[in-house]
Amino acid sequence: MNEQPAPALAYEEQHRGENLAHRVQELCADTAQWTVSHYQDAARNAFENAAAHTEQPDDGWRR
Repeated sequence: MNEQPAPALAYEEQHRGENLAHRVQELCADTAQWTVSHYQDAARNAFENAAAHTEQPDDGWRR
């Protein structure tokens, strides 16, 4: 998959992931343990989307 960078989407997904990760921490301190995995999965998805749409350096820096 060769997608073009989308900095605005990457920014939004990064913040979505951070908010979801924070919610996971809150839930871990609570008794609602059954929902933690759903939030973890959503946070992981957000961080993956952010990484996929961030402009990556080209291979020109490698030798």
